[in-house]
Amino acid sequence: MSIIAKDKSGTDYPQVPTGVHKARCVRVIDLGTQRQDYQGDISWKRQVLLIWEVPEYMNENKEPLTLSKFYNLSLHEKSNLAKDLTSWRGKAFTQTEKDGFDITKLLSQPCMLNVIEGNNGRPKISNVMKMKEGDSIIDQCGNSLIFNIDEYQKGKTEVFNQLSEGIRNIILKSQELQHQDINDIGTSDMNSDDQVPF
Repeated sequence: MSIIAKDKSGTDYPQVPTGVHKARCVRVIDLGTQRQDYQGDISWKRQVLLIWEVPEYMNENKEPLTLSKFYNLSLHEKSNLAKDLTSWRGKAFTQTEKDGFDITKLLSQPCMLNVIEGNNGRPKISNVMKMKEGDSIIDQCGNSLIFNIDEYQKGKTEVFNQLSEGIRNIILKSQELQHQDINDIGTSDMNSDDQVPF
């Protein structure tokens, strides 16, 4: 009986092609306050990760491919989050909304994603747009998921344990968790076989 080893470095995973595609937001993930280094200037900014499923394209398990985008949690008019949400909603934010907009409202909402090729050759979301009036998208395939770092700090680890190892590692590097003993929060079931979805 043989055990064959192969070089799989050239294996291509299915990817969403460039162009404009129907999508639905399926995950809203609070990454906490993350360290940013821009040309040696260090700052800390609260970040979130939005993940969309693109039902037009499936993986080998017949599940929709997903795309994700990192955002600073800010509705300043020049922020990427404010620009994408304004385009997605098709209207500007009121001052009341700017004072406190709950981004978990995005969950399960359909949109159009303009996908371009990123610097690494992988698909990248350039902008998010409102669907045309009367247009439709097939029913959601994956489960909706919201992760809130404040809930995690209170010992609620169930949602955290559903995230990929890559995303969990980002969250654990947050300012909120840097000096907190993981045993104070609870244990996670991190699996080294988890795949980073981006």
